[in-house]
Amino acid sequence: MGTSGFQHLFRALAQLPLSADEIACLRDWLAALEAPGRCLALIEQAKGRCACPHCGNARCHRSGHANGLQRYRCIACRHSFNALTGTPLARLRHREKWLPYFQCLIESRTVRAAAERVAVAKSTSFRWRHRF
Repeated sequence: MGTSGFQHLFRALAQLPLSADEIACLRDWLAALEAPGRCLALIEQAKGRCACPHCGNARCHRSGHANGLQRYRCIACRHSFNALTGTPLARLRHREKWLPYFQCLIESRTVRAAAERVAVAKSTSFRWRHRF
């Protein structure tokens, strides 16, 4: 899209009567486009030192990637794991929606309002609320 296309888009958006929720949803969507791996990068940075969650051994080596996360293999027990293994976030889907959902929790939104804003099912929003 060229510069004139962006200007046309901005003019069209400026004429729309958007609510605060719709503007926030648009902002979250643009942020997700800007850095789709931002959530995964934060997880990898927080991981820091590699230690096996199964046996506690600090000796492990990298063992590929799965779903955008680095996998590790313990040298002692041979179990494989990633940065989320043993945490409440393990096995959760839609990682790109976690940060906008955290924002909804900070804003004290209801389960239904958070589900609508992040575009997940109400049941998913309910389970995430208890996990996070």
